[in-house]
Amino acid sequence: MSQARDDPLRTIASLGLQWPAVRRYGGTAIRPAVLVTVGLVVAALLPISVVANGPALCPFKLMTGLPCPGCGMTRSVVTLLHGDLGASLFYHPLGVVVVALAVAVALVDGWCWWRRSAPARSSPVWLLDRIMLSPAPWVAIGGLTVVWFVRLPLYVAGIWVF
Repeated sequence: MSQARDDPLRTIASLGLQWPAVRRYGGTAIRPAVLVTVGLVVAALLPISVVANGPALCPFKLMTGLPCPGCGMTRSVVTLLHGDLGASLFYHPLGVVVVALAVAVALVDGWCWWRRSAPARSSPVWLLDRIMLSPAPWVAIGGLTVVWFVRLPLYVAGIWVF
């Protein structure tokens, strides 16, 4: 028992991970404005050669040999953030839409976060609830399905490479 009290790492961890600190700083880190911004910055800093020539990481494609509805989305977003619209549309036509929606969500959440300075009132849950209760998820699923049904025969014929 005395060994646990004398452990400096355990003492530091217990002080740093107190619930108010986790709630205050952890809640800030998982806001849509923060997550989307960090994701877009990482995608913009990622070299195109890494995603364009890298191995396929899609579990659906690895198991079936066929691309999933979202295959090529990462390459599309990375090439778009590097300024190559043609390559972005080639990799996945909805990459532009994904980036535009991500920026819109980050801006709306960031603006609301800035307007409400009290941490208890600025929960990101309201934005996600609004999005999920709207037709947006069904529109996204429909859009991905339409693009997949157009691209899949082209992929099988060897015309379109994912």
